[in-house]
Amino acid sequence: MKHQIFWMLTVVFMAGCAPSPKDIPGIDKNHPANQFYFRAYSFMVNDKFCKDCHGATHIPMGEIPKGEKYTKIADLAPGVFRFLEKATGKTYLGVSYLKWEGFLQFPKLCVWEEKK
Repeated sequence: MKHQIFWMLTVVFMAGCAPSPKDIPGIDKNHPANQFYFRAYSFMVNDKFCKDCHGATHIPMGEIPKGEKYTKIADLAPGVFRFLEKATGKTYLGVSYLKWEGFLQFPKLCVWEEKK
């Protein structure tokens, strides 16, 4: 039993030691999504921080996999992808994150419209 607890604690500790991401591949290093991505990967974030990084939270995370209104175009990094809004033809860059409310976590999406 002691060995199981030791290994469980070791795994939890080591999970927090993963290397932090640098920049999103294929995105300008000055793009605000890079700042959001680094922070969301390393710390708890909220909707306000997304807006502070000039992002928007109006697209529900669950809408992307459904494929009805949006089509995923490409995965750029873990939790980062480009997608297309079918109705308007607009493309977006999305960074997923977990929004904390008390002890609960909700999957959210911070998006930036990409200019053509």
